[in-house]
Amino acid sequence: MPVKDAQTEKLIKDTAMRIFFVEGNIHAKTQEIADAAGVNRGLIYYYFKNRDHLFDVVFTEAMSVVQNRIKELFFSSKLEFREKMGQFIEFFIDNNLKYPYLEIFLITEVNVGHHVPHQEKAQITKLTASIEGELKEEIRKGSVPQMSARQFIINMISLCVYPILSKPLLKELMQLDEKGYLALVKDRKQLILKVLFRD
Repeated sequence: MPVKDAQTEKLIKDTAMRIFFVEGNIHAKTQEIADAAGVNRGLIYYYFKNRDHLFDVVFTEAMSVVQNRIKELFFSSKLEFREKMGQFIEFFIDNNLKYPYLEIFLITEVNVGHHVPHQEKAQITKLTASIEGELKEEIRKGSVPQMSARQFIINMISLCVYPILSKPLLKELMQLDEKGYLALVKDRKQLILKVLFRD
């Protein structure tokens, strides 16, 4: 049995992540992934057993980037609440631009009866609890309208993600080329903060 090579394994993972979450070909077959990576299809089975396992590995890896940033900002950082939100919004938009089909995949999976992984739900529960206290203080100061932490999180996610989920529609309706679309999304980073927080 050949020795596993970390570079080949990474090449397959990176290729699969690009095909699934950048190009949006979530139902890509192992042969398509192998061809794109320039490897024999047998290597995918050697490193990952099957296509579903490969998918799980790259999905977990993509989500762990978001989880790690949440941990850094909301569970370790001493930044002011608004600054935390500003940094997270910038990261979240950039990450969704990098993997524009990741959120669509999540929504599709839940719609067909699959469940959000336990660690994802636990992370959101912990994040909601973490935000609750800081949000109450912002509400007390008049910086944020009265609302629950859940509503605040939904507002933030919606404002960040919708323009990326609806990219083809927005580009057509607003007659934007790729450069114009990216400029529009970039402008939203500060605009979202102004919507969430009263100046």
